[in-house]
Amino acid sequence: MYGYIRQGRRTALTRETIGGVPFWVLTAGQGRLRRRGVRRRLRRMARCGVKTAVFEDDAWQAAAAKYGIRPPPVQALRLCKLGELLDCVCPRGLRGQAVRLHTGEDGAAARRAAQVLARRARYVALEPSGQTGLERWLLAQYGLAAGCCGHTPAVTVHLGPAPEKQDAAVYLGPDCAARQQVTYAAPGLGPWPVTEQLLAALTAAGQWEPSEIHVVSVTSRA
Repeated sequence: MYGYIRQGRRTALTRETIGGVPFWVLTAGQGRLRRRGVRRRLRRMARCGVKTAVFEDDAWQAAAAKYGIRPPPVQALRLCKLGELLDCVCPRGLRGQAVRLHTGEDGAAARRAAQVLARRARYVALEPSGQTGLERWLLAQYGLAAGCCGHTPAVTVHLGPAPEKQDAAVYLGPDCAARQQVTYAAPGLGPWPVTEQLLAALTAAGQWEPSEIHVVSVTSRA
């Protein structure tokens, strides 16, 4: 069961269906007494099995975390939309270009990202070095010898924590939402704001396909 937490005039907890997925929707009113009511409803959500909630803003994230309720991770959604993210970051395309992939610890995610990059770029450099299995796979599947061959990477894709901010980069690691803001278009959500957290929850629930979602813009955060 998913939760959805937003601010409004009156505190209320209701059951709603968003994008075909049932949610407990908590509307948090303003004022001291209403804040107490929000905490009571957070406890109720937790008792009902809510562990993941979409937050329209950061106002109640810390309070919800005390009850074991946290935002949905967005890395899987961003990985599914890596091609469109690259289109936004590199609007001129990557044909004939070199790219760099920081692989992180998830081997399956690294292979999926490498596949997207290999179909778009001429050279794919892997970091850290020495990833023999992935290097052999790139050579066998796409005829690519891993490395930049003296070319400057046009973009870096980070699957793990990124050590520093870079001009042309796509962040897919655990800190990706803090590094870049991604806006999306997704028809069919009615009055509900099209947020990355909501789309991540809908795709994780298996009710939405990534092909129904489109990247509109990518903005670096300070």
